[in-house]
Amino acid sequence: MATLSVKAIAASCLDRTPTFSLKRHIFGVYGSNNMNSSLKAQLNLIQTRPHIRVEIVTVRPIGSTQGQYANLQRDLDLTNDVWQDDAGAWVYCTGVSTIYTNILGTNGVLNQNTCPLGVQMFPTQEEDDLFDLGRGLGADVVGYYIAGSTNPGLIGCSSYPIGRRGFWVAMGSNQNTFGHELTHVIGLNPHPNQDPLVPNNDQDNLMWPAPGAITNPPPDLRQANRNRILADPGMESC
Repeated sequence: MATLSVKAIAASCLDRTPTFSLKRHIFGVYGSNNMNSSLKAQLNLIQTRPHIRVEIVTVRPIGSTQGQYANLQRDLDLTNDVWQDDAGAWVYCTGVSTIYTNILGTNGVLNQNTCPLGVQMFPTQEEDDLFDLGRGLGADVVGYYIAGSTNPGLIGCSSYPIGRRGFWVAMGSNQNTFGHELTHVIGLNPHPNQDPLVPNNDQDNLMWPAPGAITNPPPDLRQANRNRILADPGMESC
């Protein structure tokens, strides 16, 4: 009976039909560090909380001997902890992949000039090529782990070419960066000093400009952040 229930919930809520992996497609475990071991609790989450679908891609230069980014699961789990606690929502990772390509050059560093919130109206060729990866796999948003950017002030960026929502995070960046950039995309949440509904000095907030300097971890989301996340057109409910 339990197996049938899992199958029914996976099909109706996540568009997953057999055969699927309980570990990956129900629990969202694609690496180490995931702490949720209760099937009942996970099924309740799937059935009762809205979610966003995210595909995660690690980008490596051709010839690299490295695979999936080692801290991918850590970052995804932390984001889910914050979203579930403060936004009443969760992140459904539809899948992960590692792509070997020289579209970012042999050093894997993205040529990027600016990082506006939301649509990047004038993407560089490398930005345009990057945000083509990982599409058509059932996710509304694609997150990329890359070596970094030619813009020295960035460890991540939520700007994306029109029609291809996504963000990138530099491998080796702080564990808050993935959730910070994703929450820029979902609801277009700005930094506190640019948000009239969040105090300018709210350094506990996930949207603090420097994710590595967030105080009193885990990070927080305020009501304004929550409302924007839940109102995002990409959010789904069972």
